Amino acid sequence: MTNSSAFNIDECFLSNDLWPDFISKIGFIKARLAIRQSLDLQRMQGSDLTLPVLILETCGTALINSNAVKSYIGLSYMEPGMVLIFSSKIKAIQLLRDN
Repeated sequence: MTNSSAFNIDECFLSNDLWPDFISKIGFIKARLAIRQSLDLQRMQGSDLTLPVLILETCGTALINSNAVKSYIGLSYMEPGMVLIFSSKIKAIQLLRDN
């Protein structure tokens, strides 16, 4: 795993609309599949120091340092099953907890 970043989290704003908009765009089943793939990447190549990222425009996945997310969002604890949703088009993020 390389330590490159396609985005600067400090340049993004927090949104509560990314996930519902994504579902309405591609459908619930495909959106859930994209989340599952992000969580699979975390299980296969991640660690306690990473958080999976779902890139909405490409349905791609990546891993980000969870400390960067914690300091930006202000959460003191990240639970297993959390995914950061990222939109490169509007530079927005949303933290989603898989149920």
